[in-house]
Formats: sequence, C-alpha cells, structure tokens
Amino acid sequence: MIRNNRPYSIENGYIDETLITEKDEATIAAVSEWIKNNIRPAKKILQGRTSYGMKHILEHDTGIYLTNNEFKDAMMLAGYNPVSPNELNWRYRIVLTRELNENPSPFFIWAKQWKKEASPCGDFVRDMLHDFNFPTAAEHTVILNYLRRIGACCGAIKAFEELWRVYERKNN
Repeated sequence: MIRNNRPYSIENGYIDETLITEKDEATIAAVSEWIKNNIRPAKKILQGRTSYGMKHILEHDTGIYLTNNEFKDAMMLAGYNPVSPNELNWRYRIVLTRELNENPSPFFIWAKQWKKEASPCGDFVRDMLHDFNFPTAAEHTVILNYLRRIGACCGAIKAFEELWRVYERKNN
C-alpha cells in the first residue's frame, strides 16, 4: 500500500512502515547507487522478481540489509512506482541490468581474467559472472557462505578456494 506517498506494508498483522530515509546517509547513497547501476525502466513488467527478491540481490551485492518496505521506499525515491501498490511484494516495469557496483571487490575484478581459462577456475569465474545473486562486493567469508547456501558443488568451492589463494599470493 501507499500512504502519504510512501510505502506501507501489513503482513500477517505486522505493520512495516520503516523507510529508507531512516537509514544513515552512507547506506541511502549506496542503495541509491545500486538501483541506478542495476535497474532500468521498461515497458513490460519484470517477471520472476519482486521487491522482496530484489532486496536480497541488493544485500548480496552490497551487504546492506533492508526490509521489504525500505527497499520499496528506495525504489519510489528512485522514480520506480509499483504496478499494483496493494500487493505485498511489488512488481515493477523494469529491467535488471546486472551492471556491477562501482566498487566491486578487488577479488571480483581480479578473477575476471580467468573467464577464458579451460579449467575448474575458469568454470567458476564464468558461473560467477552469470550469477545475478553473486556477492560481487564481498570478501572471502561472505562468498564462501554464499556458495554453501546455494548448494555449490565441492568442485566449485575448491576452485573458489584455489582462486582466492592465488589472489592473496599476488596481492600480499
């Protein structure tokens, strides 16, 4: 719902009226920048992603946790209005562009050089580059936890660990 030109949610009796503007300036700027870099207006409704799912993509990329209502507020402030404001999880007329944050982790930038390698490390990097949910701004522990959470195979985790060791050796 929208109340006083701001999102307002009720789910299972719980009222969520928290807004992005209640966050600190650095968080607001980072969320705004992520939206600017990853979302474009479109004529068609984006299928398969709602405000709830996109807030999780934002969290994977930046480490910033928002409630669904805070994410909806950030989208409204960025000029993206919902198709049906009475839905709990808003849908938008947008396209996700998967541009990287302006400050992806140095590891992510470094690892891209492996994308043409015919090896497990190359396979891992190609998968990483095509995974919209991959935590591009994250460090070792966050990436490893992400791989475990999505059920990555042992080979993928092994390739990641090998890449990380090479990366650390070259950068320390």
